[in-house]
Amino acid sequence: MNCNYCSGPCIRKGWHKASQKYQCKSCKKYQRSTYRYQKYDPRTDAQIITLNNEELGISSISRVLKIPKTTIIRKILKLANQITRPILQEKGQVYEVDVLHTYISRNEPSCYTYIIYAIDRVTRKIVDFVVGQRTKENVGRLIDKLLTYSPSRIYTDRLNVFPSLIPQAIHRTYQYQTNRIERKNLTVRTHLKRLSRKTLCYSKSATMLDASFRLYAWG
Repeated sequence: MNCNYCSGPCIRKGWHKASQKYQCKSCKKYQRSTYRYQKYDPRTDAQIITLNNEELGISSISRVLKIPKTTIIRKILKLANQITRPILQEKGQVYEVDVLHTYISRNEPSCYTYIIYAIDRVTRKIVDFVVGQRTKENVGRLIDKLLTYSPSRIYTDRLNVFPSLIPQAIHRTYQYQTNRIERKNLTVRTHLKRLSRKTLCYSKSATMLDASFRLYAWG
């Protein structure tokens, strides 16, 4: 076997998971004749986003694309950081706001995490979201963003934090008025495996949860 780096002759030098390793006699670099995973190709970025949004976890994406899991994680974070929140020019729209429950690391109260997000009632697109605890500060960050668009109505459930953040003139909690975002909750849980109610796939960090949801919302 010739070296992949300098084309020099190689000698056998140990094993890696039942695969023969070689060392170049000239540059001393190690390599193998066959690799379990393929070299990363920038053209797979779109595939990573698609698979992330179609109920595949990190391990599943790794198996399908034959790319190491560490590379998949690194690329999801990088792709998510390249996405910016949409800048809306619309005014007087109607929004629905809800809180999506999930967890990080363990399914126990100390690890509970929430995705607080809003959708446009007409287009049903995600306008903005916040990942974190269900606190007044986090909910307020989302509501403050919506208020900059001068909405005509904001519909929510009866969570007690909303009335103190949304002006009474535009806030409504009527029954059946959040049907669209409740339907969106079900769709999100179907498309993102880490948000399924009964699954072995769950988020290990808030950063990955935020990145995965960002790719789903705006990727």
